[in-house]
Amino acid sequence: MENWQKVLIGALATVVVAFAAFATGYGLASRRAEPQTIDLDEPGAGLRMIRDAYDKIRETAVEQPGEGELARGAVRGMVKVLKKETDDPYALFYGPQGYESFKELTTGRFSGIGVWLKPVADELKIVSVLPNTPALEAGLAPDDVIETIDGDAVKGMPVDEAVARIKGPEGTDVTLEIARGDEELDFTITRDQIDLPALRSSLAGGDVGYVRLLTFSKGVGRDVRSEVERLSERGAQGIVLDMRDNGGGLFTEAIDVASVFIESGTVVTYKERSEPPLVYEANGNAFEEVPIVVLVNEGTASASEIVAGALQDRGRGVVVGTTTFGKGSVQRLIQLLDGSALKLTTAAYLTPGGASIDGKGIEPDVEVDDDVDTDPDEQRQRAIQILRGIVLSSNPSKG
Repeated sequence: MENWQKVLIGALATVVVAFAAFATGYGLASRRAEPQTIDLDEPGAGLRMIRDAYDKIRETAVEQPGEGELARGAVRGMVKVLKKETDDPYALFYGPQGYESFKELTTGRFSGIGVWLKPVADELKIVSVLPNTPALEAGLAPDDVIETIDGDAVKGMPVDEAVARIKGPEGTDVTLEIARGDEELDFTITRDQIDLPALRSSLAGGDVGYVRLLTFSKGVGRDVRSEVERLSERGAQGIVLDMRDNGGGLFTEAIDVASVFIESGTVVTYKERSEPPLVYEANGNAFEEVPIVVLVNEGTASASEIVAGALQDRGRGVVVGTTTFGKGSVQRLIQLLDGSALKLTTAAYLTPGGASIDGKGIEPDVEVDDDVDTDPDEQRQRAIQILRGIVLSSNPSKG
């Protein structure tokens, strides 16, 4: 036998032995790792499977992730399945820092850049830029579309997550990629402490009280009541309640705001799964005789829609503007053991007339488009005009 033949045969034998050893090792490992299968439809089986996966990762992974990262990753995965299987667009997981950041929004004071956001189709658009804020100083403007936050695409990102990413500790930076018409612009903005006004008010023309309600933060019902009383004392014959681009807030504050104008009876009906409906009624001591016009648009959502729907259904106010967002569901924040939290849709609400506005919105009694090209605030002027007509018709001697 030639030497080259001997070398070839030896090499092939080595390869065969190595392959056999590898195959045997893999087979032994497979037999050792083969788990006992379970029926995931059995009670508690899902938790057993999660625990098993957790233990296996912690035992065998070369680079072991921390326990917190694994646990939160599992929760994020469950929320993702929940969103997909139940079509709940509002389900969300907040890490501990994100949850603290979210809670700040209900206090009216937080660290961020100072913009109001709303989803339009698949885009996240800046509705307004608050005065004396980092966003205004940097040059952000209404109708700017946020495309990325710190390099991450916004498309498909829940609004709450986008807000949490833009907010952050005072003195830190956030980088935004903005679409402005045909331009693509980059902004790096240093976050600062923002004092968010819950409302603004003024006396228009000496006879119309104007209240711009920006959010349903804690105590806003009390504040609206105080402003309506103050404006009435100054000569206001009626109130324009402007809730355009108000994305909502605390459910209880919606009841309190509606109660400023509705003396008694149903404000909203709250329906939880497998529970009898809960009817929330007005608190009393309302300004019953004060005429009301409510301004709404497609950015009016959630708690704002509760108020608008109650005033409309109870015949207490005229709703002016465009059809509202259509968020007729209620989310509950559930804190987890590590300070993180889940936001889950737990209930739906109905207007006093029994209508669900989820996905439909509230249609205005008088439709007025906001054409910013011809009149930057046509809706407000039309609302004031309608209110003066109501005042005149109820007091003909004043004409």
